[in-house]
Amino acid sequence: MRNILGFIVFILWVSSCNPSDQSVDTHINTAIENHGGEAYEALDIQFQFRDKFYALHHREGNFKYERIFKDSLDRKVNDILDNDGFKRLINGEKVELSAEDSAAYVNSVNSVHYFALLPYNLKDDAVLATNKEDILINGKAYKSIEVKFQQEGGGTDYEDVFMFWFDAKTYAMDYFAYSYHTEGGGIRFRESINKEKVDGVIFQDYNNYKAEKGTDLMELPKMFEQGELELLSKIDLEFDVEAL
Repeated sequence: MRNILGFIVFILWVSSCNPSDQSVDTHINTAIENHGGEAYEALDIQFQFRDKFYALHHREGNFKYERIFKDSLDRKVNDILDNDGFKRLINGEKVELSAEDSAAYVNSVNSVHYFALLPYNLKDDAVLATNKEDILINGKAYKSIEVKFQQEGGGTDYEDVFMFWFDAKTYAMDYFAYSYHTEGGGIRFRESINKEKVDGVIFQDYNNYKAEKGTDLMELPKMFEQGELELLSKIDLEFDVEAL
């Protein structure tokens, strides 16, 4: 009965709001606005993710992403990625890095901040977004948006593909999935489990699921509902923490 009622609600919603009536940019901009809007442009926050601390600064078009931790020799390591590039400090002193190590650290630092800032980053010029068929997930209607990336400006992971499912009424980013190619590649599906507003921006924790390589991203919500995805980890961001 629950599924039947959900299907009726979905049909009524689709009949009153055709997915093609609004551009994909409109949907993305609405989601960004509802998750923080202008507050994204003036952020100064820090959080802990697993055993490392992160700091995020946005101001007037400038950005600085930091990762802070203690290495095996108990030295303070500070990785800094900003408009000028990347550098690593150890106990406050800049160290020289190979091109390979520098690229790996940049990708690692940027990845954590990128996911934390979604959906804000979907406004990037390299984003190629497409409306897909609206669907039901657990009886609720969702907008489906596929995101690919141009090679120019798309970073080293420009071949990754994302799917986002925004609540059709509130534009909450309750679910998203992606396929990636680094380290052998894989498929991930994330379910939002906690939302916290910090400095006017909504940040989310997730259950992080995996699926077999090659799985169609659009099939993941159905597999999630049927319990066919493997829970790989939990993505928890802890705020109100002091860095090392």
